[in-house]
Amino acid sequence: MSAARLGGRFFLPAAFGRLGVAMTGLAVFWAVQGSSGSLGHGGFATGAFAVADAAVGPHVARLIDRWGQRRIVPVTTSLFGVAMAALVVACVARSPEWVPIVLAAAVGASLPPVGALSAARWRKVTGPGVLSAARPKARTNVLAPGENEAGPGNLLPAALSLEAAVNDAAFLIGPVLVTTLGTSVAPWFSLVTATTFVAGGTFVLLTATDSEPPAGGFSPGTLMDRRLLHRGFLTLLAANLALGFFFGGIGVAITGFTLAHDAGALTGPITGAAGVVSLVAGLAYGALGVPRPAQVMLGAGIVLAAGCALLALTPGLGTMFAGYALVGGCVALVLVPGAVLLQRAIVTAVTTQAMTWVNSASALGIAVAAPLVGTVSGAHGWKAGFLALAALTVTLPLTVAAAGPRRCAARPPDAIVTR
Repeated sequence: MSAARLGGRFFLPAAFGRLGVAMTGLAVFWAVQGSSGSLGHGGFATGAFAVADAAVGPHVARLIDRWGQRRIVPVTTSLFGVAMAALVVACVARSPEWVPIVLAAAVGASLPPVGALSAARWRKVTGPGVLSAARPKARTNVLAPGENEAGPGNLLPAALSLEAAVNDAAFLIGPVLVTTLGTSVAPWFSLVTATTFVAGGTFVLLTATDSEPPAGGFSPGTLMDRRLLHRGFLTLLAANLALGFFFGGIGVAITGFTLAHDAGALTGPITGAAGVVSLVAGLAYGALGVPRPAQVMLGAGIVLAAGCALLALTPGLGTMFAGYALVGGCVALVLVPGAVLLQRAIVTAVTTQAMTWVNSASALGIAVAAPLVGTVSGAHGWKAGFLALAALTVTLPLTVAAAGPRRCAARPPDAIVTR
């Protein structure tokens, strides 16, 4: 069966699952805020959800890599469904304030890593041949057990760009669904919808047994699998932490700008326009098969950092629409090359946990940047907020530049891969 047909069997359910994931954090906020009448309680619940997801997710992913998707994911997804149902009941019943916060943490801890599950399957169905062009023949002994040089080597970057495009679309559509359902039906109803998408998409994905990666077996190391402790992966981990700074601060900075111009309702359209440009850029990157992903990632990172500084000079709303469309449109040109480099920097047996660690690093960056940029904007105005964000975001191109293209694409050393 072709890679495209194999991918099609899990890609669509994974896309629905991603949409549910994109809805979940905001759905938690709406449900808790709606039941308590407090923005603060909604924020605490959302924070508990995010922290639990970032802290527990990599360890669940490690179990998935070790034992296989079908042995671990049904259990965690069922726990996710139970936690979401309990949160709905707690919100409807107006439980004590601490109860929804605890349940939101349980939701975050059990949230299935749908994107990582899908990417691991793409890696299997496209074959490791995509890596062969970057791997000297003298180093073929770094292949993990079961890998070989055969396979349609040009398909993985295209598949990853498609994944990034779906992710962009999910995070464009998800918040709209949450707010629409929350205002037209009930604040908690978006939790039910998100649960349906996540659990339904994940369980259908698991039925595509032909694309499931084999269980990796023994996972050496304590906090992190030792096969991830090398310069290629750690460089990408640091780069995603820096990208998280951008994600965490840009919404806050744009909100400060729109409020200062008495146009708070335009915050969504401004960010949405950039999301559309990013989606198109990601698809174009995959379709064109652009070489040298580290250089592309570096260039896009420079645009993000410099663009944040230049947005502080924005004179009006029209300029902000156009300016942020160009700046935010470069996000996919960081994410997709970064995903390609990540596949080069890891072996198949640690794919799920590697991607989950990267997501956790980005979440940490968001948690740091959002309050920092918000505090600066509140004290010194929206221009200062953009400049603070630029100072944080510049760590992205600096990290990539300091490592250099070879280190970003470094393969795991032989001693770590083989056992």
